[in-house]
Amino acid sequence: MPWRKKEKVRVQCYPGGKSILLRFAGYFLIGLGMALILLCVPSWAWLSILGAALILAGVLLAKN
Repeated sequence: MPWRKKEKVRVQCYPGGKSILLRFAGYFLIGLGMALILLCVPSWAWLSILGAALILAGVLLAKN
């Protein structure tokens, strides 16, 4: 059958970091980036995103 291949599928994975220090630095940078976004985006932008999410939820509920 044409959709069944006989050769093995090759899979590539991300390299697993062995260093705990590098892993901690990565988590720290992710947290710092999230904190900067939360602090630098004005509250009216967060409220507009919340309003858009509520409108979308309402539309999805009304369709069902």
